[in-house]
Amino acid sequence: MAFDAGMLACMVREIRTIALGGRIEKVMQPERDEIILQLRSTEGGKRLLINAGTGPRISFTDLTRENPAQAPMFCMLLRKHLTGARLADIRQEGFERVACLEFEGRDEMGFSSRRYLIVELMGKYSNLIFANEDKKILAALRTVDFSTSALRQVLPGMLYELPPKQNKQDPLLATEAEFDRLWDAAGRDLPLNKWISTSFLGISAAVAREIAYLATG
Repeated sequence: MAFDAGMLACMVREIRTIALGGRIEKVMQPERDEIILQLRSTEGGKRLLINAGTGPRISFTDLTRENPAQAPMFCMLLRKHLTGARLADIRQEGFERVACLEFEGRDEMGFSSRRYLIVELMGKYSNLIFANEDKKILAALRTVDFSTSALRQVLPGMLYELPPKQNKQDPLLATEAEFDRLWDAAGRDLPLNKWISTSFLGISAAVAREIAYLATG
């Protein structure tokens, strides 16, 4: 099943239940597009996998992976700032495929600091972005400059901005009247599953087909 916004919402809830308040013991990067945070919470030791490559997702894992002899620079930066830090919060940005992990720790001088690991799970545009307490980007798994995108850049030193909003309705906020308005405007001219996926945020084609089947048989 596609890791859409609904799946992300479920994982965010699970992570909040199991790992909130846990401390980071290790940061690993076994693959170029994959980070594993080993943390210890009241539930014991857990490994949180974040994949921004093929099959982007965030989930707990029991698998152990072999790490490269020399850790990539992105991994080394995360180790510097996150080892010993506490997972203070995790939230989904609206009903988008974006999750923000907030960490509380100490800086080099021993003062309290706050860092953010922003997980964008958007197919081939997936990314991991590390930012400071002001949401200024410290590093990104994939940097995006003007030659790559004229709409949105992701570069160290820039303030983090969410991806451009889609012209779709948040299904968690849609009222019955809004649902009827959208259906009258376009739904009668489209197959039900197509109307669902094109009208509402974060619903993959596979999930839209399943909703249509359960609703109509």
